[in-house]
Amino acid sequence: MKITIATTKPALSESIGEIILKSDEADFAFNEQELKKALNKSGNDLDFLFVQEDIFRSEYPWEWMSLIKMSVNAKTRIVVLIAETTDSLYKEIIKRLSIDLCISLLPNGLTAKEIADEVSNRLYSHGTKQPGHTDSSGRLITIMAASPKDGATTIAISTAICAAQRMPEKKVLLVDFNLKSPEVRDHLNLQSDKGYQMIQADCGSGTLEQTSLLKVCDQLKNVSNLYILTGIQRREWAEKITIEEISHFLFIAKKTFDLIITDVHTFPDQAATLKCIKEADDRLIVVQPIVTSYQSSWNDWYNSVWQHYGLKESDFHLVVNRDNKNALDGFGIEKAVGAKIVTRVQNVEKGAGIKAINYGQPLYLNSDNDVAGFRENVLQLTAWIAKKAKIELLPLHTDSKSALRGKRKLFKLFG
Repeated sequence: MKITIATTKPALSESIGEIILKSDEADFAFNEQELKKALNKSGNDLDFLFVQEDIFRSEYPWEWMSLIKMSVNAKTRIVVLIAETTDSLYKEIIKRLSIDLCISLLPNGLTAKEIADEVSNRLYSHGTKQPGHTDSSGRLITIMAASPKDGATTIAISTAICAAQRMPEKKVLLVDFNLKSPEVRDHLNLQSDKGYQMIQADCGSGTLEQTSLLKVCDQLKNVSNLYILTGIQRREWAEKITIEEISHFLFIAKKTFDLIITDVHTFPDQAATLKCIKEADDRLIVVQPIVTSYQSSWNDWYNSVWQHYGLKESDFHLVVNRDNKNALDGFGIEKAVGAKIVTRVQNVEKGAGIKAINYGQPLYLNSDNDVAGFRENVLQLTAWIAKKAKIELLPLHTDSKSALRGKRKLFKLFG
């Protein structure tokens, strides 16, 4: 195997050098001129190229990224380490270009050993088993809205937080696969460079490793077992991502996490939505108690797409969001959709919902009394998911026993 490592830091090159096998041929470059010379000499024969962004001090991202891509062959795997000093605009450009050029990215802030481990993961397959993780595959829960803006993202975020808090020994992953309208990052006010774009090339080549997946996930303070993978901020790429890519991602995710909650787009015209719905252990459709949501929009998509994938109406379950607690509405929704209601989630008023969306304050973590009903309903939904997954929830002191068992005090006929 022929390898080129380009870095400005001797300590980093030393760490990476220690993981390269003696049987492999490795060249090291410590500045832009040395890298260009190495690429001119053996770029067409390279199997792997690692580049620290700091190598390029006088060129724009679109110049040096195009340069390294054109200097190697189509099968060369390229990994770029984003520099800590790069401003937010250039970081966004690099992330966008990496998708077009099939270049894997490493976030800044990693230690030399962590970077070396990531290079090792990509050079030499270590299998998909995470140390200390059980052999059982994680359970996939897919959440989508019947119609845009029915609140599926809010339900997905809240359910993931609720589950993680009550499953402290389990790893929970929240994935933003709503690729045409990725909003999890904004809802949680996440400012990091992490996200799916960092591993898109690895998923596309079928070489994603568990450790790499963990490193590109964000986390919330005080919820250490909740991992959040934000979506690609390029909506035009939603339809370019393949079924094989999503399939490989889900395979690795299930080996890494105990519970995976994916938020997907309403329209089933992209691989992320199709694959996550088809492969889900539980499919939750978030509807509002309005006709355009549960009747017109949902039935159009079910009749034109989902039934042709062999899915029955009973393969889906409903979450009524912004509920007005009208029992007759519940009967009408179930009849129109052909699926049973799992939970009815109380509408939150007095600005709490706006604060959650506009200021990155998760609605479920709002302790105001006005949100108490919403939190209890989310706990009911989480308890329903946990029961099907055969996972025991550990109660918090604020939990009601009925909610923890997934039971509603009102409208029990809809369970």
